[in-house]
Amino acid sequence: MALFLSTDDVRELATADLVMDAARSAVNAEREGRAVIPPRLDVNLPRGFLRVMPGALDGLMGLKVMTLVRGVGNRYLLLVYTQETGELLAMLDADEVTRLRTAGITAVAAHVLQPEPQRRIALIGSGFEATTHLRAMARLWPLESVAVYSPSVERRTAFAERQTLELGIDVKPVCSAAKAIGTARTVVLATKASEPVIDGRDLQPDSVVLSIGSTRPDLRELDRSTLRRAAVVMVDDAASVLRECGDLIDAIAHGAVTPDHLVSIAGVMSAPETLERSGERDLRVFKSAGTAVQDLALAGRLITAATTRGVGRELGELTRLKPATAPVQLEGEVA
Repeated sequence: MALFLSTDDVRELATADLVMDAARSAVNAEREGRAVIPPRLDVNLPRGFLRVMPGALDGLMGLKVMTLVRGVGNRYLLLVYTQETGELLAMLDADEVTRLRTAGITAVAAHVLQPEPQRRIALIGSGFEATTHLRAMARLWPLESVAVYSPSVERRTAFAERQTLELGIDVKPVCSAAKAIGTARTVVLATKASEPVIDGRDLQPDSVVLSIGSTRPDLRELDRSTLRRAAVVMVDDAASVLRECGDLIDAIAHGAVTPDHLVSIAGVMSAPETLERSGERDLRVFKSAGTAVQDLALAGRLITAATTRGVGRELGELTRLKPATAPVQLEGEVA
């Protein structure tokens, strides 16, 4: 029996603890060799693209399908199967799943790169990704102040007022990215920009930059100056980042950074010495591309919670089983 979970169902079920538990479990699964992350497939089309992301871990397997139509928007669908029988367990409207798991993984990465509690951060972006990430950072650290910049005065002002009220933190809109990143050693980039949104020369020494946008070759979020200062670029999936993140592709092409600077979150956890800075390379950067394993880790916990609480809609058996056929014994063969 397949279960369908809508965005509203996901919001009802996804507590902060559940999301963070899923994010940590996805990283640990990769670290322990329990995760399967094949290359994802992008189909470029005249008005957008179709993306298919397969993966498997801990008895589950599945894939997320994402569509983008320019001028219309995105849609996400997550299919979750059991490895034991191949049965379709659930389908999820994965818009909220994607936002939550991305923020969860960024929080894990932030703690790895900057384990000492931070009281102030800079945030570039004022959309839904920025909202989810600020909530995650506020749970991770005892934040007291946030400087936020986005190009729209109205949007950044409204964002600051809304988040100050919700989180009880002093969130201040500022007039430029440079002014924002000059206030803190932790900088979160949450945009859909096609051009870099910061100038790395404005970053404070020994800063940590968490970049979660630019997951297509035609997008940019990080600039070459930032990556020239990067001692390490921590990623959730190196193959995807090298193939799909426009800012890293550009920086490598121009010699600002090399593939040797990339290391996985699991790799850093196993070998913390990889974070050591040297000379002009004084920054630590996290670049997120997202993986199906992150989606499945969260989906598995949501399915369990939904089953326990009776949330979601039962769809019945959507796929007919074609039973395995016993080997045919030919005449004269000995059984």
